[in-house]
Amino acid sequence: MEGESQFLAWVVGAYLVVGLLELVLPAERGQGMRGRGRNLLYFAILISLGLGTLSLWLTVTSIGSAAHLPVFDRVIYLPAYLFTMDFLYYWYHRAQHRFPALWAVHELHHSDGELNVTTSYRTYWLEAPLQSILVGTPVLLLFGRPAAEIGLAAAITARFFLLFAHSNLRLPLGPLTPVFVGPQLHRIHHSILPEHQDKNFAQLFPVIDVVFGTYRAPQSGEYPPTGTPGLASDASLMQTQLRPFSTWLDRGLRMLGRARPTRSTR
Repeated sequence: MEGESQFLAWVVGAYLVVGLLELVLPAERGQGMRGRGRNLLYFAILISLGLGTLSLWLTVTSIGSAAHLPVFDRVIYLPAYLFTMDFLYYWYHRAQHRFPALWAVHELHHSDGELNVTTSYRTYWLEAPLQSILVGTPVLLLFGRPAAEIGLAAAITARFFLLFAHSNLRLPLGPLTPVFVGPQLHRIHHSILPEHQDKNFAQLFPVIDVVFGTYRAPQSGEYPPTGTPGLASDASLMQTQLRPFSTWLDRGLRMLGRARPTRSTR
């Protein structure tokens, strides 16, 4: 509970600071407060259900702690840890866009038509345990549970880029665009334009997209509209929370229908 309280305070503080910057340097003007308030509600659900489930998973998953490393080893360990995490996240993220069962969970995040810092945690609550199991656990198995100071540095770095990448800031990174994920680059990923589909999946290091052919550099001054045609940005809370389960049920029934043997007409 103490860890969740610190996480909540950190994110809310970042929302306030970045939100003020978004008023000064907005990439998209005219965004209202209603959408941000709705995103805060989804964040509250994520905190109560998603992180609660995640805490249970971390409790039953016994992975040893990493030894306290010398300074030089810590310098190597941290970027290697972050790059491996982003590499696995890249493939998990691509799978979310490729397979309907995973897209049903990820769709809520993409449905925001007013991309801003609060979109970062506009996620379905199952996203937290799924990402921890499919991305976080393999990283821990490879590297061990990091020492406290390294784990803190990794968490701060990952959260910074998550919030920064989703911010509604007109802040192009210039020559650093293919080095670190920024708001202009990640907005391409959230774009509704057909030429932007399935691009820029990495959360930290765009070089992963470059290597696997999914990188698209933003053009000068390019800040496209965002959202998804499948789920409205202002969809009701009940609709968004039930949608994954209704999608899975519908697909399951259709698969059973296709698998049912047909009777001979003779």
